[in-house]
Amino acid sequence: MFISKLIHSIVIIIIACISLKIIQFALKNIFKITKFDERYEDTLCSVLCSVSYYIIFGLSLILILREFNIVDATEFGSLVTGASIVGIVAGVASQSILKDVFNGFFILFEKQIQVGDFIVINNEYKGVVEEIGIRSTSLRNWDLKRITVPNGIINSIENYSKDIMRVVVHVRVSYEEDPLKVIDALEEVCLIMNEKFEDYLNHNRSKKSGFKVYGITDIEKISIVAKYTITWVVKSDIYFNALREAKLQILIVFRKNNIKIGYPTNINILSNESNIQDYK
Repeated sequence: MFISKLIHSIVIIIIACISLKIIQFALKNIFKITKFDERYEDTLCSVLCSVSYYIIFGLSLILILREFNIVDATEFGSLVTGASIVGIVAGVASQSILKDVFNGFFILFEKQIQVGDFIVINNEYKGVVEEIGIRSTSLRNWDLKRITVPNGIINSIENYSKDIMRVVVHVRVSYEEDPLKVIDALEEVCLIMNEKFEDYLNHNRSKKSGFKVYGITDIEKISIVAKYTITWVVKSDIYFNALREAKLQILIVFRKNNIKIGYPTNINILSNESNIQDYK
């Protein structure tokens, strides 16, 4: 009798696995013919696959429990025959799991992130969103490590893939350099950048301007340098390219004009995203 029940349980597990594969295959093919944004399709597919997993897992668990007479087959609607099942349900429906699910629901409902977005979670976890589930969100970082973050602990999300972003590049230059000469060099950098990214200028909110010198934004008290800044509003999909190119052109133009970047910190070009700008 026990062997028979065990075999039936194994069959249930196999059928559940096959069903999951079929659902995943069907969802991917259905979204191929839809007209949604590609990242939105990937997000919906990820969420629906996650929901399908939990539904099939729950049904499989109930059927296996029925095989071993833990769940009353004659009163299937109640799902429970005794206090033991109540304890199992209470353990599964713990506070942390409920928090993960509720937080995940609001993240999805408010469209805070989509599959393919580059994000930073809680100023700690950063990478491209690879999968969004009702309990957790998975990222792929620069080292191609997969990071899975429970939705319940997500307190803040920085999304670098939402429409537009402002490229802000700071460069620290020694006080010994003529500030007018430095500004002229940065103006040259802006001209080069505006030529390189001319096709994207009309996509800006500010259509009449591209890269521009913002000016001297700080006079450092500790080190012997002044901080200069250039900015530009860009579409998020070219943000990292524009940021890297701007820094490269600063080094090239400064070298050509014999302008030395501030010491003793050596080359110290910073941006608000200096810790992640090499990701893309």
